[in-house]
Amino acid sequence: MAFEVLTDRNYALYLAGNTVSWIGTWMQRTAIGWLSWELTESSSWVGIIVLAQYLPLVFIAPLFGVLIDRMDRRRYAIACLLVQILFNAGLLITYALGLLNIHALLACCVLLGIGNAAYQPIRLTLIHDIAPKDFLTQAISLNAVIFNVTRMVGPALGGISISAFGVGGTFLINTLSFLGTLFSLLVVHIHPSARSAKGGSVLFQLLEGLRYIKSVPKFLELFILSVAIAAFGRGVLELLPAFAGGVFDSGSSGLATLMAVAGAGGIVAGVLLSGTTRRSTLVIFISVGCGLLGLFVALLGISSLFVLAMLSIFGIAAMSTLASIGMQAALQADLDSKFRGRVVSLWGMTTVAGPALGASILGALAHVTGLPMVAVISGVFCSVVCIGVMWRSRYFPLGS
Repeated sequence: MAFEVLTDRNYALYLAGNTVSWIGTWMQRTAIGWLSWELTESSSWVGIIVLAQYLPLVFIAPLFGVLIDRMDRRRYAIACLLVQILFNAGLLITYALGLLNIHALLACCVLLGIGNAAYQPIRLTLIHDIAPKDFLTQAISLNAVIFNVTRMVGPALGGISISAFGVGGTFLINTLSFLGTLFSLLVVHIHPSARSAKGGSVLFQLLEGLRYIKSVPKFLELFILSVAIAAFGRGVLELLPAFAGGVFDSGSSGLATLMAVAGAGGIVAGVLLSGTTRRSTLVIFISVGCGLLGLFVALLGISSLFVLAMLSIFGIAAMSTLASIGMQAALQADLDSKFRGRVVSLWGMTTVAGPALGASILGALAHVTGLPMVAVISGVFCSVVCIGVMWRSRYFPLGS
């Protein structure tokens, strides 16, 4: 039965706290985007402000992964949340005092990005330490479902909040939303886990985590697949504004439709995964996601009808979610606990940086070949990498 993991009080409390916080975070990101436009009326500044919130997650999250493996995870998570509350309160106070110009907003967003980079790895790591082992796949899948739902609901609530309470009121709501996660961390039971030795520098232990990934063939294969899926599968989804405006001439309403379809695809795939407890079924889902993703990406490139593009985008979102969430569950199930923080933080980096990197490469290539041909090339390349890795792997049914 799907969502059996919710019968576990620990996980249910943890998920509820995170859900409240996620909604607040998406609401605030909407408010920050609106404020950056109000302050500058510059799309370039809007992009810079968004980038400031994500770059720390790409570059320094793995360093925090080292600390997670060294420290008590509950204390680390609580410390991160208190820092995030402090940073968000600082943003609120600066705005309330009328001191929040675009440069101050940029500085605040860098701090918020650092706080998120510190908390993101522990959020993923704690799923394994809180959820029952038999329902780990369900727990990770349900997290993905809730994340996709809040990513759609949060911005809508953010728009309502900005209209009703203003930007400052939305900042206050987000600051208070962290209290839900803080409460859940104070009351849930976290299973004890092994820690890495504290000897050696942070860089040494980070490299030790990389060597650990390389030493386990299955983990290395999962990382290669993750990069291919993120860059050449989800990377195409980052170009949806260009497809909506430049290929289908459907405007903002068309973009909203395509984004909603993508969100629906992710949710459907997450629900499918949430009923999975057997390893063999999980491997089948991963194989299907990896095997079909490139086909849907290529289909988007040859789609001349908007409805066909909708079908393609639903397939891209669903297959990439099946593959990426399934692989995360497989990775988490077999990780040595001493390396969990480092490996999960590196995994998070690939899933965040991959789409951005892929979108930048594909966007540059589109100036030469056009967007439709870029999607076809991306789909073919994604299929070649995914099928090639699965064919050579003993972990997947395509292997010999």
